[in-house]
Amino acid sequence: MGALAVAGVVAWQIWPSEEPAVAVPAQVCDDALPGAAAKVLLPDKGKPFSDWASGVFNPRYPYKRAGSGTCKLYGGGKAITIEHSFYLQSEYSMQDVARGAEQAGNKKITLGKAHGYYKGDTVFLFADCSPKAAEAKALVEVDVTFEKTTDRTVIQNMASLAADTLRLEARELWACEGADELPNGSPQVG
Repeated sequence: MGALAVAGVVAWQIWPSEEPAVAVPAQVCDDALPGAAAKVLLPDKGKPFSDWASGVFNPRYPYKRAGSGTCKLYGGGKAITIEHSFYLQSEYSMQDVARGAEQAGNKKITLGKAHGYYKGDTVFLFADCSPKAAEAKALVEVDVTFEKTTDRTVIQNMASLAADTLRLEARELWACEGADELPNGSPQVG
């Protein structure tokens, strides 16, 4: 009887999973971002992929005006939330971002002149979007929320998704001076 129970458990563990593969498309968030960046964060199997965006997410759509946006990605029972915002005349500055990055438990993130940090379950990444000829201060912020973790690879993947979003929004939606200087590739974490 014991051998039969053990055989049943072994067969159950090696039996092919009935869960479908999570099929992340090539482009997500109103076709604004590469799906590969999200695919590495979501499980391979489980509930099917879906996404939705609100506000402005793809600045390439000609009927969209400049504005904040949110995109939520679902797959395999997990969710990723990506938000971007623009702050003009904000009290919050890049110096405040630097102080936030130095707080205990936070992990500093750098992408050229863009800075941010990982805290809790979210990567926060900011770029200065202030016009050179004006006194007005402006920031573009991108937040990627996924899960609370200490796994450096997961944090790096979240930061890469934030960097893709920041480059897109700073260059094409907000036309920030210096946005073209944001380097391609992954940001530095730590």
